[in-house]
Amino acid sequence: MKNAIIFSFIFLVSYALSILFGWIPAALFLFSTSPIMVLYVVYKVLRDPNEVQETFEEHFYQDSPQYQRNQITEQA
Repeated sequence: MKNAIIFSFIFLVSYALSILFGWIPAALFLFSTSPIMVLYVVYKVLRDPNEVQETFEEHFYQDSPQYQRNQITEQA
């Protein structure tokens, strides 16, 4: 999954540079193939064998375990 994200970032940077330097054919090619890149990244993320152990209710932010989601309690 990490390689797919890195490859998509390189794809995006090359697209931005092709527009910046005025390489119109390269920009059009990269723009026309961008849906394939999106599908590839989505497929790799969904098929990643590493399963997340924490739930969204327990860990609101996954980058830091100290942040807990605020729990709303019902009051009568």
